[in-house]
Amino acid sequence: MIRPNNFSGILCGLAVSVLILPLASFAQVETLTVSAQPLPNNTATTESKKVVARIWHGTTLTSKADEYYAYLVEAGINKIKSIPGNLGAQVLRRTNGNNTEFTVISYWESRDAIRNFAGNDIEKVRFLPRDKEYLIKPETTVKHFDVMLDDRK
Repeated sequence: MIRPNNFSGILCGLAVSVLILPLASFAQVETLTVSAQPLPNNTATTESKKVVARIWHGTTLTSKADEYYAYLVEAGINKIKSIPGNLGAQVLRRTNGNNTEFTVISYWESRDAIRNFAGNDIEKVRFLPRDKEYLIKPETTVKHFDVMLDDRK
């Protein structure tokens, strides 16, 4: 049951709603237009330049990690940097007890540029001549990704 003092409050609220709501329809509404623009200094997001990341992973004994890193840069990274279409590379390293993992991310203008380095089967690992001396259970495939955003400074 509605008490008289609650009833007057409800009636007052309804009256305000009936008077205010029609006025709201006359309010000016501002439309915000957003356009997608490439981030400045970000070549990976421009329409004219697509970038492909080639990611390889390998594990060596921690006792050989420094030696393998030097070899990897000399025989691998320096070689791919000289191939037309290569945009550079990163080497990531993580030590976990007796094993040290390396991840190499190389950046390319296109999958065709990768084919100039890796051959037609770009998913197949191209081992360095001395990898068997260093790598534990060598992986036989690499992965490729389209770089959608590169926001490094």
